[in-house]
Amino acid sequence: MHPACGQCTKAGRAIDCEYSDGKGLTASQILEEQVSQLQLRIAELESVNAAPLTLFDPYESFRRSQGGGALPSQQRCAPSSTTPLHSGFPPHPTFPSTGGFPPSTGYPNHVTLLLNAIYLAGAQFSTDAQLRAEQPTFLATVLNLLTRTLSGGADNATIMYVLQTEILLTYYFLDNNRGMESIYHWRAATSIAFACKLHLIRSSRSSSGGPASGVQYQLSAPADSLEEGERINAFWQVLILDKCLSITLSSPSAFTEDDAKGTIVDSPWPMDVSAYLSNPLPPGARGSRTIQAYMQSLGSPNRDRHYVALQSKAAILYAYAGDLAKTYSPNDYTSTTRFTYLDRGIDQLARDLPPLAGVDTSRPDILRKLLNIHLIVYCATLQLNKPIDHAGVMYQGKSWTTALNAVIVLQQVNLGAIKYMEPSAAYVLTFAAEIIVRGIMTLKSQNAIDSSNQAALLAPLSQILSAMDWWGITSPLFRQQRVLVQTMLTQI
Repeated sequence: MHPACGQCTKAGRAIDCEYSDGKGLTASQILEEQVSQLQLRIAELESVNAAPLTLFDPYESFRRSQGGGALPSQQRCAPSSTTPLHSGFPPHPTFPSTGGFPPSTGYPNHVTLLLNAIYLAGAQFSTDAQLRAEQPTFLATVLNLLTRTLSGGADNATIMYVLQTEILLTYYFLDNNRGMESIYHWRAATSIAFACKLHLIRSSRSSSGGPASGVQYQLSAPADSLEEGERINAFWQVLILDKCLSITLSSPSAFTEDDAKGTIVDSPWPMDVSAYLSNPLPPGARGSRTIQAYMQSLGSPNRDRHYVALQSKAAILYAYAGDLAKTYSPNDYTSTTRFTYLDRGIDQLARDLPPLAGVDTSRPDILRKLLNIHLIVYCATLQLNKPIDHAGVMYQGKSWTTALNAVIVLQQVNLGAIKYMEPSAAYVLTFAAEIIVRGIMTLKSQNAIDSSNQAALLAPLSQILSAMDWWGITSPLFRQQRVLVQTMLTQI
């Protein structure tokens, strides 16, 4: 019989009790051991003098069970369902790979790898049950191919295909509430970016590279301006991933802008792919300290209209806001000065963003990306004001108004045209809902809620729940966050 302590027995929860019978670790003890291992790993990663980053494969036991890492008998390069995959194509950031896909069968490993990663994400966001059921097959193929694709060295295309696969896997696991696996592939993506010196493209500084260089990841010179542009965009997609997840998952960012660690970013801001053909970078153009220069000019009007650059800047401010909020002190002059400066910079970027109303309704991909950028910028303000809101959210204060603005942008688009959404949006909307609920609680404590204003106060929360319902059709993360928001409503 399962042992139980007296308190759990009295509460009628004996089956949930974790009283140890001495025959093995309890669930809590197992989790504590995992936390200890993660803390040691984080300390290793944060060490200035740490050796090149070693990635530990969480799928090793899976591969062994498959016969020593052998590939499945069938390398899937196409889904069996007749439903077109483009109907469920992933919303996550992607960047082209030079040369495109070979037109015939007999794909090399790196092409099979990326195709199955794309099919995996596409299957998740498909409404076709048969196609969705193929996710385990696509995932097994990707995981089996991932390690061996780079074994023994790789050419430019192989490295970039693997990098894009790591990005897709990070978002896939995050969207499926598999945080540990998401962190693993996030770290793999940042390691490849540093090893390839993607953060030093067109750098005017002499540098030894990043903290995790490796011969197998060395890229040769780009063949043309398009290939160079693809590398620039690849780097910034990794940085966006890194900055957003560092706050969302409370894990250190790899891009710390530290000379000693070799993490200073010199690469130019990204552009839409077509711009690298129509307006390529001048041959002699060089730059340095791209992010630091941007942070020193906050508050100046932003004239950048390339969506990936705007998303990069939004992610950077989001991460800076989260970091500052952890150390903010209202009695410290330096802290309050930094707060005011960053707050103005975030507000300026919000004003400079293209309006959603101006986007072609036939381009849901652009609507999705721009909506996500708006949401990240609003969440940067909410992050920054966390310490100020600690005691309570003021009705019609800055955080309250910002949370409502996040809901307003939802109302400005036809959600039905956006069938899937970035995972980061799930956390942003949950954060916005929390602020709104806390603001309503402030009014409730002041006896300021009655039949004349109750419906209007609750309407933004209904809008958030509706969006989560829609995107939760194919996203476990949105479904999970919706439960959290619904639970918040019980406090009112």
